Amino acid sequence: MATDTKRRYASISRRVFSYGAEVFLLFAGLLVLQGLLIVLRLNPLVQSMLSGAGQSKGVYHLWLLGTVDIPLILYYTGTLGSSARATLMMRWLGLRLEPLPGGPVGFRRALVRTVFMLIPFEVNHFFMVWANSPEGIPNQLPLQYTVVGILILAYMVTAALSPRGQSIHDRVAGTVVVSTREA
Repeated sequence: MATDTKRRYASISRRVFSYGAEVFLLFAGLLVLQGLLIVLRLNPLVQSMLSGAGQSKGVYHLWLLGTVDIPLILYYTGTLGSSARATLMMRWLGLRLEPLPGGPVGFRRALVRTVFMLIPFEVNHFFMVWANSPEGIPNQLPLQYTVVGILILAYMVTAALSPRGQSIHDRVAGTVVVSTREA
């Protein structure tokens, strides 16, 4: 069993940088995926818009789920639940995920942490799909930015106030992020 006295908790700034850089790179990858699906004419949303049929909000949300959310969940769960216990950016920055009781992170713990970590992201998707006019024009942007901003702030404040640097998703999953490099 790992003890807290032997752990060197990762700084909030390194964690935020790691997550931000990872999201940027993943977003670029998802843009390439979406572009490929458009070129191959496999994107039903683009096809329906080009034909003048319009699009259903439910179909749009399912498309986001299948081509954005699920790939992100698979990436984070797979990398954090692996023997490396870190995403690619975390490894580059010398960070690793550890369960509080010690041992491997495992699939279930990695999945729970990932789902809770992506809640602000999913709330943003909800607003993108459902909080707009019938023409698809966003009409709740101030509320969207406020709600998502408050969620992100809650995650950051929770981590900043925690002696272990645990954010909401870490607390729910029973994990901590540690530094693998000497200070």
